[in-house]
Amino acid sequence: MVDEKKRSSLLSTWPNCPTLEEPIDLLSFQRDASVVARGFPDAVMQPKTSLEVGTILCQANYDRVPVYVRGAGTMYAGGANPHAGGIVMDLSGMEQLLEIDLDRGIVVVEAGTKFVALLEALKPLGQTVGIVPLTGPTATIGGAVSSHALGTGSPRHQSMGDCVAGLEVVLVDGTVVRTGSAGCSGAGFFQRYCIGPDLTGLFIGAEATLGVITAVCLWLYPLPESRETLCLGFQDPLTASKYLSAVQSCELTRNMWYGGGYESGAINARVSAARPDLDVGSLPKFCVGIELAGRQDEINYDRARLIALGSDYGSKNFELFNDIYFQKLRLEETYWYSFAGYFTRSRCALLMCSLPSNKLPRFLNCLQSMREKHEQFVWGGALVICRRGLHGGVVTFYDEKKQWEEVIPAVSDAVKQFTNAGIVPYKSGKIWSKNSPHFKNYQHLLGMIKKGVDPRGILSPGNLGV
Repeated sequence: MVDEKKRSSLLSTWPNCPTLEEPIDLLSFQRDASVVARGFPDAVMQPKTSLEVGTILCQANYDRVPVYVRGAGTMYAGGANPHAGGIVMDLSGMEQLLEIDLDRGIVVVEAGTKFVALLEALKPLGQTVGIVPLTGPTATIGGAVSSHALGTGSPRHQSMGDCVAGLEVVLVDGTVVRTGSAGCSGAGFFQRYCIGPDLTGLFIGAEATLGVITAVCLWLYPLPESRETLCLGFQDPLTASKYLSAVQSCELTRNMWYGGGYESGAINARVSAARPDLDVGSLPKFCVGIELAGRQDEINYDRARLIALGSDYGSKNFELFNDIYFQKLRLEETYWYSFAGYFTRSRCALLMCSLPSNKLPRFLNCLQSMREKHEQFVWGGALVICRRGLHGGVVTFYDEKKQWEEVIPAVSDAVKQFTNAGIVPYKSGKIWSKNSPHFKNYQHLLGMIKKGVDPRGILSPGNLGV
């Protein structure tokens, strides 16, 4: 908590900015959807413009008051949790669609814009965006960029950063910076790179530690004319990893709207719930779920190639899993990870990591080790198939009333196991940062950048370990 003098100074700087101060109003801003410990903000400020954001930051920087930036609170990395007190800057009110330019193929939105609103606005134009995050339609675009989200579109585009054409960012001194071509006065967003290094990339995935993203420019893509799903089952995860590497090297991800990998625990749980009469011992040990989207002739061609390539690696069509789970997940216009419903109820901890496809067996071995070592929790595993490599999600389901203090060290143990196996963290900055000694030089450089742009360390202290 900050002292009353600093608090009063900050809250008086912008009287037209909506501010929440009552304890009951602050309750919902203590944590995001993560397992990370909640914080206690002194106030929540809700700016509507970049100018208001800059004014708040200037005063907060002068008074050395921490500022944590929040969108919809659907993230699972703890980035919005104000553990150092201070101010939560709620950007959910900055939700204007600023520009759609079909000639340049871009859309510009304010950071608080929700994906569901953007997708609905683009649908009549036959357009969409490259990545829609796993955390669902209520996630904000600024939050997705700040956390470098992945999800629908990852097989084609990899992750959120690959779909960003430029940003508007407010620095701690109130300076408003536009990156890429828009950094030139009078020019708009059309090119990500300009003079010097890629400043757009500096803020992607930074979890609001270097500046506050207030607007985002995304590339546009045509809506697909057709969508179909396919599931292939494998008895050996090593063989499945070889199949995935072959799919990626052959560029068979070009027409994938989404790709997921499901290990035996997730498969057995889904099938048992729908078909308790079946013997789970007869089920595949690993499943690859693919949603194809595009022109029907291209879908037909790629589907045949994917099945034929799978047969070379011993796969079989897993129609049961497709019917009871994957197809429903993808085609119900929700097409979000099934985990998303648990986030808001805080019943699971999600740890994200990245790995090359050939390390899939290591990922599954670590997951099995966690099941055996921490058997009081229900552990699930799934992977997002990207253009190259995989993003793994380890989900730990727990009883929040009884097990919250136990689940934190269990997740920390998982971090150590995965990093020791050569599997690297993805997002989840607060979860990974204190538990991985493998990034010493990387963190050193990150700390130098942080000190340069935020010398007083007011922006989201503790995120990313800086």
